[in-house]
Amino acid sequence: MTIPAPTIDRIFDGPYLRANLARNGGTRLLVTFDYRKRNRDGFGAVGPSRQFAEAGFDQLMIATQSNDWFINPDTSALEAACRNLRTKYTSAQALGFSMGGFGAFRLSRALRLSHVIAISPQVSIATDVVPFETRYRREARRFNQDLGDMTSLHDAELAGTILCDPFNANDMTHAQMLQVLFPRVRILRLAGGGHPCTRVLRAAGRAGLVQALAMDPATAGAALLRAHRAARPGIASYWSARARAAAPLHPAAAHAAAENATKLAAKAADGVDGDGDSA
Repeated sequence: MTIPAPTIDRIFDGPYLRANLARNGGTRLLVTFDYRKRNRDGFGAVGPSRQFAEAGFDQLMIATQSNDWFINPDTSALEAACRNLRTKYTSAQALGFSMGGFGAFRLSRALRLSHVIAISPQVSIATDVVPFETRYRREARRFNQDLGDMTSLHDAELAGTILCDPFNANDMTHAQMLQVLFPRVRILRLAGGGHPCTRVLRAAGRAGLVQALAMDPATAGAALLRAHRAARPGIASYWSARARAAAPLHPAAAHAAAENATKLAAKAADGVDGDGDSA
């Protein structure tokens, strides 16, 4: 079936944040968020998902001009612009990776979301809130802790799934802190998936299962988890992560895992196989 090109309306246009709505005639809304990009140079291109359109979703794409976790002088104005959007749809779901996962939770009330799928999200990057988090110290220096605070957004009704790698202590701590604020959100553990934790799925060509989960959160999680478990034995980055996790207490297991990683990496270098992993 041929899906006509969507009508794209810019519902918010600020110097720091933009929100573009791809209208496909859908009765359901799927909100997506920018993720942190190295060497980001302003706003990226607007690229709505054909997969979402084919499933009958309109898509709201929230973009940021810099890696600021959507916390900037435009934040409150964007929230105001989004508050009435939900009335046009029977449901509103969100998908966000890392920084985008933070955005999904932070804007969940303004968007009146019914479900969030967040991949390796943060609860905050403020050093007073997450002193263990050292990956985003440069961005944290200009992060507005008060505007970015999610404590007041505690929501016992918001449902969702956080995907994260249990080998990554920082990401697991963020997930558990978010779960305190949003107790109906479950944690789906993708061991050795890295950050974001979908690297094994991406390497196996199964990244589309994340979009499937965003569209069908009630039933698609089991298939995603099975696909991750089936793929990880052949992925070098999984074994590298397992080796790092096992090293402190289980050196023999760590050594065996590291050997597996080396063998798979060598095959990839020879063009026999590969894990598609990237930094």
